[in-house]
Amino acid sequence: MTARFLYSTVTMNFKLVPHTPPLNTGNRAERRVLFVDDEPAIVFAYSRLLGGERFQHDVCETIEDATNHLKTKKYFAVVSDVRFSGSGNEDGLFFVSEVKKVQPDAKVILVTGYGSKDLEMCARLLGASHYFEKPIRPFLILSLLRELHHAALEQDSTSAFRI
Repeated sequence: MTARFLYSTVTMNFKLVPHTPPLNTGNRAERRVLFVDDEPAIVFAYSRLLGGERFQHDVCETIEDATNHLKTKKYFAVVSDVRFSGSGNEDGLFFVSEVKKVQPDAKVILVTGYGSKDLEMCARLLGASHYFEKPIRPFLILSLLRELHHAALEQDSTSAFRI
């Protein structure tokens, strides 16, 4: 059995977890991540981040495009910016509620360069499972995605044995 170290954003330290090998093609929907950000450099970085991972991913630069993806593909996680097009809007917050309406089981991770405690509280009330302020190190997002995926697999395997 192989194992890897994952950074736990809950305990803020590394933990050793069993390595989950790539799943067969039938389960690929459970491994799909959606990244939403209007900055091309960030979108590129997210694509590179998951390039060598077992997750399939889609990247979108607009909320409208991301909403269309939500209606056609199943995601286990959605990583989104809060502010789009350089304005003072907080469209990412409204997008959280859209994700939870269309795909209630998907984990929503919000990342913002304009954070505050009020914004974080609002995001969590709308259904965001995680909230980060920029700059954030890419390995933290990757580690969180691995941890969320591992937890989902464990939950699926335990629920399969319930009578």
